[in-house]
Amino acid sequence: MLNDTPVNEKQALVKKAYKVFFTPGKYEVKPTEAEILKNGNNLTVQHDVPATGAALELAVTAWGNPAHPKALLLHGWGGARAQLTGFVEPLLQAGYFVVAYDQPAHGASAGRQTNILEIGPTLTTITRRFGGFDAMLAHSFGTLIASYALVKLNCLPPAKLVYFGAFNRLMDALPRFQTLAKLPDDLTDGIRDLLFENFSAELLNSIVNAELVKELQIPALMFHDHADEVTPVEDSRAIAKTWQGVQYVETKGLGHRGALQSKETQEQVVRFLKG
Repeated sequence: MLNDTPVNEKQALVKKAYKVFFTPGKYEVKPTEAEILKNGNNLTVQHDVPATGAALELAVTAWGNPAHPKALLLHGWGGARAQLTGFVEPLLQAGYFVVAYDQPAHGASAGRQTNILEIGPTLTTITRRFGGFDAMLAHSFGTLIASYALVKLNCLPPAKLVYFGAFNRLMDALPRFQTLAKLPDDLTDGIRDLLFENFSAELLNSIVNAELVKELQIPALMFHDHADEVTPVEDSRAIAKTWQGVQYVETKGLGHRGALQSKETQEQVVRFLKG
């Protein structure tokens, strides 16, 4: 508890924690992932931040023939484009041109802090740069980014969507951050107050995947592990209930990231995309 902490010191602690809240962790690229990135076409794409007009460099890798159907790999919070490289070869074999990029403040892209309102428009930038996608695969927080960009930012929709370990309510990120960082309630309340002051409570509370997907008329496939230790399986269950026509698969033993490396899951994804 911070009740006995001087006001100025408490404010400083809240501001420090607020900054950390928007600072994604650094993903450690595995040697096998680095090799797949090395074998791709690595480039940077300039993204003009809508709010400020500032230019932001996004690290992008592409594999295959750009004349083929296109597939985009979208990582989650604290991830990187390397994280979904297990899908590169299966998608190439299925006849796709594959693209992955690091979101702002992630991987090799520019920035230190970021948020969904900044990341969302980058999806439109990447989509325009490559002429639209036939398939979009998104993981964890990346699923909420995808739904938000497709519904609220009018990003050109893909023909099919695949979500792994989907994140439902944006504001659930705060109590999950509190648990991870072991923050006291009053410090967390201070972060929430700053969030609502800077972005508005109405806007933040409205970013809910289960509500957004109601407006997506796109064939979709979802995976979530029963014992996901990062994003609770209840998130995807809630989304699947409201998403008309979605195919929902609940796995066991894969955890939060295992589906990204599972051969069985990769085969299911390819069958869905090609069906």
